[in-house]
Amino acid sequence: MSERTPLVGRADELAFLREAAERARLGQGSIVLLAGEAGVGKSSLAEAAAAGFEPALRGAASNGVTVSYGPIVDALRSRLRVDPEALADCGPLLPHLALLLPELGEAAAESERATIFEAVRCAFAHLGAERPLIVVLDDLQWSDETTLELLAALAEPLREMSVLILVAYRSDGLPRDHRLRWLRNELRRGGNLGELALEPLDRPAVGELMRELLAEEPSPALVRTVHDRTMGSPFFVEELIGALWARNALRPGRRGLELAERDEVPVPDSIREAVLVGISEISSGAREAAETAAVLGPQFDLSLAAELVPASGLAELVEAGLLEERDAGRASFRHALAQEALYAEVPWIRRRDLHRHLAELLEAGGGSSLGVATHWRGAGNEARAREALVRAGRESEAVHAHRDAVRAAREALELWPEDEAEEARAETLERYGRCSELVGELAEATKAWRELAAACERRGDGRACAEAQRRLAAVYDLGGEREQAFAARRLAAEAFAAAGCPAEAALERLAMADHHRRGGRYSEAIALAQVAVEEGRAAERVDVDARVLGLRGVVEAKGGDFERGLESVRAGLALALEHDLTPVAAELYQRLSLVLYDGADYRRAEEALDTALDLCRTDGDAGTEVACVTCLVYVLRERGEWSRAAELGRELIESDTAVWVAEGLLGAIHAFEGKFSAARRLLTASRAVSAAVGHYNMYVDSTTGLAIVAAAEGLDDEAATHCRELLTRWEESEDHHYAVWGVRWAASWFARQGRRKDAQLCAAALGKMAAEGGHDDAVAALAQAVGELALLEGDPAAAAESLSRAVELQRNLATPHERAQVELRAGVALAAAGERDAALERLSGAYRCAAKLGARPVAAEAAKEVAALGESVAQRLGSRAAAASDGVQLTRRELEVLRHVAVGRTNREIAQELFISQRTVDMHVRNLLGKLDCRSRVEASHRAGELGLLGRP
Repeated sequence: MSERTPLVGRADELAFLREAAERARLGQGSIVLLAGEAGVGKSSLAEAAAAGFEPALRGAASNGVTVSYGPIVDALRSRLRVDPEALADCGPLLPHLALLLPELGEAAAESERATIFEAVRCAFAHLGAERPLIVVLDDLQWSDETTLELLAALAEPLREMSVLILVAYRSDGLPRDHRLRWLRNELRRGGNLGELALEPLDRPAVGELMRELLAEEPSPALVRTVHDRTMGSPFFVEELIGALWARNALRPGRRGLELAERDEVPVPDSIREAVLVGISEISSGAREAAETAAVLGPQFDLSLAAELVPASGLAELVEAGLLEERDAGRASFRHALAQEALYAEVPWIRRRDLHRHLAELLEAGGGSSLGVATHWRGAGNEARAREALVRAGRESEAVHAHRDAVRAAREALELWPEDEAEEARAETLERYGRCSELVGELAEATKAWRELAAACERRGDGRACAEAQRRLAAVYDLGGEREQAFAARRLAAEAFAAAGCPAEAALERLAMADHHRRGGRYSEAIALAQVAVEEGRAAERVDVDARVLGLRGVVEAKGGDFERGLESVRAGLALALEHDLTPVAAELYQRLSLVLYDGADYRRAEEALDTALDLCRTDGDAGTEVACVTCLVYVLRERGEWSRAAELGRELIESDTAVWVAEGLLGAIHAFEGKFSAARRLLTASRAVSAAVGHYNMYVDSTTGLAIVAAAEGLDDEAATHCRELLTRWEESEDHHYAVWGVRWAASWFARQGRRKDAQLCAAALGKMAAEGGHDDAVAALAQAVGELALLEGDPAAAAESLSRAVELQRNLATPHERAQVELRAGVALAAAGERDAALERLSGAYRCAAKLGARPVAAEAAKEVAALGESVAQRLGSRAAAASDGVQLTRRELEVLRHVAVGRTNREIAQELFISQRTVDMHVRNLLGKLDCRSRVEASHRAGELGLLGRP
C-alpha cells in the first residue's frame, strides 16, 4: 500500500488556491475559508497549496483547549522556533505582541484590543515583506472567538500584503450562532470573502484514490463498496483501505482487487473501527503512547507526552503515519478524526488518570489555564477545573479577548456551588457581567449583575450591592429598558445611602430625575433633584452639587418656570467653572442650551452648544458630546440650517451613535423638504424606539413628522391618528414648550380639514402652554390656532387679524420654516377677507422664505395660492414658482433646455450652446416632456408659455 496519499478529485480547488497564492506573491493577500465535512481533505488541500511557500506558518484549534488568539499565536510561534529574531523589527508594537508571545521580551504594562490587533497585523506585514507567506489555520470550528474577530480585522489590510491565510473548518454540525458564521458575513460584507466548500468524492474519484493507495486496479465492486461505506470521505477511504490491507482482506480478481472472503472479513463500518484496525499491529508501548496522545488532543507538545510514555512509542506512531511531527517539539494526529476515534477507545479509569496527570504537569509547567481546566474536568475534579477557568477568564480579559473571558467565566459559574468561595465567585460574576457588556451580550450581563447584587445583599455588603445595581441599570439602559433601569437605580440609590455614600446616591437620583425629565414628568424630576441636592451637599461634592443644579434648572424651565430654571443652570455652571470642572461645565452648557431652546432662544442655544462641544473635545465625556451634537442638530433644524443639521445627523447614524434620535431629526427635515419616502422610513424607526424607551421629545418629533408625511400623501385618517396620539402624549406630560410646533401644525391641519372639535382641542392645548410657559412661540402658535378656527367658522377678517399677529410674533423667533407656514396661512386668510395686495405680500414672503430653505411643499402651496388670486406666478415669484404652482417641478437646467426648445433649437444646437453633451440634452428633453405631460416639443413649448416659464434663453 502507498505511504503517501496524493490529492485526488481536487484539481479545480487546488487551482483556485494556487491562484490566490500567486496573487499573494504580488502583494494582494487575502483570507480563504476551506469548509467541508470531517474527513473531506481540507487540511491536505491547504498543505498542498502551501507547498511552494516554505516555511508556511501553521496553527490549529483544539476542542476545548484553544486559548485566546491560540491559532494565530501558534502560527507566529512556528516561525519564531525557526528564527527567534523574526519579529524583532516590529518596533514600538513589540511589547504589545509580547502579551501573546512572552518569548519576545517584556510585555506592555497596558494595552487595548485595537493595539493588539495592530501588533498582529504588523507582525504579518513584516513577515510577508521578507518573503511571500502562507498561514494555514486548521480546525477553526474549535477556535476561540477572538481569533475569528482578529481575522475579520485583518481581511482588509491583507489586500496590500504578500500574505495568504487559509482557514479550514468543519461545516457539518456548525451551530447557528457559531462565530465562524459571523466571520463569513463580515468578510462577505467587506468584499473579502474567498471560500471553497469541499464536497465528498464521487465514485469515480474514490476509485482513483483507491488506485493511488493500492498501486493496483480495484474492481468496480470494491470501488462501489468502499464508496457506499465511506460516503466519499477521503480520510475514511484511506483508513478503510489501510484496515483491509492490514487484515489481508484483498485479493486479485478477474476485474481487479476485490474482497477476499466477504463473510469472514467484514468491511469496517465506521472511521473509528477503520482507525483501530489500521493500528492493530502496533506494539503495546505504541498503543499506550497513542492513548496518551489522544487524551492530549489533536496537537500537543512531544515533551509533555514524553513525561508519561516512552519516546520510542511516540516514534513508532510517527513511523506508522498516525502522528506527524511538523515543527520541532510539536506533533499532531494526521487527522483529528483519528484522535477522536482513539480517545473514545481509552478505558474510562485510564482516561481520568491521564487527564489528572496532564493537568498536574500543565499546572506545574505554566501551561494554558484553559487546557488545565479541560484536563481537570476530564479527571472529574470540578473544583480544580473551576479554579483554572477563573484564571483563564482573567488571562483572556487581560488581552482584551472579552468573548473568551465570558465563555470561561460562564463555564466556571456552571461548576460553582452558590455557598462556596463567595468572594471568588463574586469576582467571577463581575468579570462575566463586565465582559458580557463589552461584547454586547446584554442578556448575559443582566443575569450576571442581578445574581451579583443578590449575592452581595445576602452577605450584607451594601456598597457592593449598590455598585451591582448601578451596573444593572446601565445594562438596562443599553437595551432600552428604561423602566427596569429606573427601578435598578432606585435600589442602587437606597443601597448607597444606607452604606453611607451620599455622593453616589445623589448621582443615581440625578440619573433617575433625568429619566423623568426625558419622559416629560417634571414635578417628579424636581422632587428627585431636590433630594440629590441635599445628598450632594452632605457629601461636600461640588461636582455633584453643580450637576444637580443643572438638571434641576432644566426641569424647572420645562415645568413652566423659565427664569428660575435659567438661574439654577447658571448657578451650577458658575460653580463648575469656579472649580475648574471641565467635564461638568461641558454638561452644564448642554443643559443651558436645553433651557434656552425651550425659551425659543435658538441663537444663544447654539452658542451654548458650541461652547459645550469645545469643552468636550478638550476634556469632556463622550456621552455629553453626543448629547450636545443631537441637541445641535435640533437647534440647526429649527433655525433653518438644514444642510448642516443633516450632515451632523448622518454622521451620528454612520457612527452608530444615538441613531434613533438622529433618524427622527433627519426624518423631519426630509418631511419639510418634501422627501416623503425617506422621511417616513426614518421617522417610523425613530418613533418605534422613542415610544419603547419613553423619550418624550423624540416621540413628539417623529409623530408630528409622520403626520406631515401622511397628510402630504393624502392619507388623512393616518394623519389624524398621529395628531391625536401627539395630543394624548402631551396631556400625559408636563411639557410647556416642546410639543408647541407639533400641536400648532395639527391645529392648522385639522381646521383645514373641517375637523372642528380636533382643532379646538389643539387650540386649548396651545392656550394652556401659552398661559403656563408664556414663550413667544406658544403665544404665536395659539394666535395661529385661533385664526384657523376663525377661518373655519367663516370669519376671515378675524382670521386675518389673528394670523397676522402670529406672523408678527414669529418675527421675534429664529424659526424660518414655521414663519413661512404661518405667513402662508395669513396670506390665505387675507385673501379670504378681500385684502388682495396684503395677501400677495404675505404669500410672496412665505414663498421666498420656503424656497430659500428648500421647503418645497410650503413653497409650492404658496405659489398655488398666488395663482388662485389671478396673479402671474412667473412675474410675481419667478418661473420656477410658476411651474411649482401647477405641480411641475423643473430643475434649473431643465428650464434652460425648455427655453431653447421653445425657440426651435435642435438637441445638438442646445448641447453646443450649453456646453453639455447631446446625450445629456436628450435626457433633459425626455424629463421635461414627462413633467409637462406633453408628447411633442411643440406641445411642450405651448404648455410652457401658458405656465409663464418662457423667458430669454
